Amino acid sequence: MDKVKHSIELIRKAEKLALTYNDFGFHLAFSGGKDSQVIYELAKMAGVKFKAYFYKTSVDPRGLLSFIRSNYPEVEWVRPKMTMYQLIYKKGMLPLRQARFCCEYLKERNGVNAVVITGITKAESAKRAKRKETELSCIKGQDKIFVHPILDWTKSEVLQFLTERGVKRCSLYETQDRIGCVGCPMSPKTMRRDFRNMPNFKKAYINTVQKLMDDKGKYSEFLSAEDVINWWSSGMSRKQWFANKLQYTIKYTE
Repeated sequence: MDKVKHSIELIRKAEKLALTYNDFGFHLAFSGGKDSQVIYELAKMAGVKFKAYFYKTSVDPRGLLSFIRSNYPEVEWVRPKMTMYQLIYKKGMLPLRQARFCCEYLKERNGVNAVVITGITKAESAKRAKRKETELSCIKGQDKIFVHPILDWTKSEVLQFLTERGVKRCSLYETQDRIGCVGCPMSPKTMRRDFRNMPNFKKAYINTVQKLMDDKGKYSEFLSAEDVINWWSSGMSRKQWFANKLQYTIKYTE
């Protein structure tokens, strides 16, 4: 596949720069998902120096954690100073699609003063479709250079590559298309599915919101912390959610 050759060449060309930042070479952002498995495999095929890191968020599916431990024991885990729940309490709000402070704190601050290999693809979102294969950013005065080797790959090409290389994927893919943080506001549908399948996470979010209501007076317009989480996972605006709930209540109490 021509894209495989191109991706390997891209990685090899960037190695010299990566080594000027760190003796270990590239900082490879590894999530345990299929795309990160591809970049991990490509880095090995390229024969470059790299170190893979998994950014633990505290809201990672247990099946994913077990998969990484068993299949990628050499990946280094980076644990946050605050859990997702502690971060929500500190910020005084749940993360929203337009205010995803969780990603900035739990993931994006890692990999500074390094050349970072990521597994993002243009097909994931309109925003990522505008990205370039190599990018330079600055995080609080520190360089962070990105290399996106599979930016132009399609989902089918990712799956084909892993199959041809004999790379085992996480079993969570048997029941879902994507794997990520439980409670990610980017996909309300996925959030609701995860809360159904992993109710302990929903309970932890409810408990955190209850503390915000009790200690900081947040979300006072809601009747309960569970209502807040039901709104959060609905994908609706607050106005839409309250109107929908009122309509539902009238319909079933007449």
